[in-house]
Amino acid sequence: MELAYPCAVAPEDQGISQHRGDVIATVPGSADEPRLNRRVEDRLIPVLESADAVVYGLVGLVFLAAALGMLGYSVIAFPTNLEHDGFPLAIVTLINDLLLVMIIMEVLRTVLSYLAERGGSLRPFLFIAAISATRRILAIGAQMSVTGDTLGPERFQRSMVDLSVNAGAILAIAIALFLLGRRSTTEAS
Repeated sequence: MELAYPCAVAPEDQGISQHRGDVIATVPGSADEPRLNRRVEDRLIPVLESADAVVYGLVGLVFLAAALGMLGYSVIAFPTNLEHDGFPLAIVTLINDLLLVMIIMEVLRTVLSYLAERGGSLRPFLFIAAISATRRILAIGAQMSVTGDTLGPERFQRSMVDLSVNAGAILAIAIALFLLGRRSTTEAS
């Protein structure tokens, strides 16, 4: 059995395995140390990668269930929203809910991409951010259309700032996606 342990060894003894009974002590820096580390890595890394894939797979299944649940809820709630809130607000609520489903599906796509490629990408997160900003703009628009003329100047100003920030975020995200696309095409060339 080999056992690696850190110990103080005289410079002239470094790199030499020291035998103590039937236990071989590997001196740090010796030729036996990489072999021991390699065996541990060869056994441990595949187990951890498999566990990682299982956890990501389970997370993906939960995201899929959440997206299907939200989609079902959106469709079932639409007639009730139509009856209570009227057509314009019911449509805005339905679109808002469907955009949430799209966000969940984009996160699921990110998980699938990670499982397939063993790496992440910035692009899906930019899509998620753009969809989120769009949802917020729709929500603000719906709030403003409901309140109509009763919207006070301070609340109107906050809504306009919120709309501007979200529009700016969408513009910044569009620029980032454009630059990522240009980088991908120049790397492919």
